[in-house]
Amino acid sequence: MDIRIDQLAGTDTAAQALCHTIRRVVFCDEQRVPPALEWDDLDPICTHYLLYVDGVPAATARVRLYKPGVIKIERVAALKQYRRLGIGRRLMERVMADLSQGPATEAVMNAQTQVRSFYEQFGFVASGPEFVEADIPHIFMSMKLR
Repeated sequence: MDIRIDQLAGTDTAAQALCHTIRRVVFCDEQRVPPALEWDDLDPICTHYLLYVDGVPAATARVRLYKPGVIKIERVAALKQYRRLGIGRRLMERVMADLSQGPATEAVMNAQTQVRSFYEQFGFVASGPEFVEADIPHIFMSMKLR
């Protein structure tokens, strides 16, 4: 299995189309997130990651400046046929490695509660009460980058 992960600017419209396809399938089709909630005006200002398996787009994530010194990780998604192969781990390892080299000192996310333990493996800590976004239980998570 050949894995490649590209870091993309939000202005790369061709790459955005590939990320959007993955997000549409995972969030809108599988999880029934309304498209109006999935698509926002933030994509152009985000950094996106696109993971390929044997040349096929399989997973994506986006990161953005949340507030000074804090990066927010969002829209982490892997196509169903590629889950349980370790690609989510590979994608997050790349994202975290890149973030550890940047100026931010903290990373945060609103993680779906069902995958909380996945993010805890990277050092994220849950805080606050569980909340619902798009009819899906979530938990706020954060970690210090340095």
